[in-house]
Amino acid sequence: MAAEDDTNGVSGGTHGTVRAVSRAVAVLRAFRQERPSLGLAEIAENAQLDRATTRRMLLTLMEEGLVRQDPLSQRYTLTLRVLELAAAAPTGGLREEARPVMLRLARETGATVFLSVAGTPGALCLERIDGHDPVQVKWWAVGSHMPWNCGAGPRLLLAHKPLADARAALAHTARLTARSETDAKALLAHLEEVRRRGFEVTVDDVTIGLSAVAVPVGPSSEPVAALSIGGLTDSLLDASGQPRHVDALRDAAREITANLPINFT
Repeated sequence: MAAEDDTNGVSGGTHGTVRAVSRAVAVLRAFRQERPSLGLAEIAENAQLDRATTRRMLLTLMEEGLVRQDPLSQRYTLTLRVLELAAAAPTGGLREEARPVMLRLARETGATVFLSVAGTPGALCLERIDGHDPVQVKWWAVGSHMPWNCGAGPRLLLAHKPLADARAALAHTARLTARSETDAKALLAHLEEVRRRGFEVTVDDVTIGLSAVAVPVGPSSEPVAALSIGGLTDSLLDASGQPRHVDALRDAAREITANLPINFT
């Protein structure tokens, strides 16, 4: 079947893809944590659609309550109804088992605690618990992605990907600060060290003044998630630059792993 030209057409692929759905998803994926408010031209460019099609997709998504438009700036944002959809996604018990452990870890360390899994186009934040430190990490919201080259959790997950997949992931790096490492060759060499020592530490690569520490959840050879903490560098690292809470993180990761269904790990 030849692909139809209208937005309700079915593509000519073997899976009978509905083109309108694909385009609507492309529009939704145009939004990111670092760019939550977008104009029509930006959305069209990010979704790789023409402006007329993008406008039709946005109008439909607005009618469904998933997107809103600011009447003054004319810019678009996602609505909280998107979170309702995200909350319905099954996690195999991972998020449910991790949450009480993460709550305790946040109380013990004072830091923000993250649970992340491999996603596209980067690591996906599955859960976040704020601690009691005066400065909390707010740059990685539940349901949002972090570039593979930035942050302790994403880099730990990347370290356990097959080499070909890691190389492909690092073909698209992001420079969130001047300290973000974007050299793919240097990153690949560093990932060997991450696998050897069993944890990752990053400093200033997402936000200047903040650091993060991550350990694997699940089998050490093929983790299902990363458990990490983020906060002020002075709170997470000692004077020599070594992480303060690796043992607490590892104990928490082991507890989460032990409580997961057998077929999940």
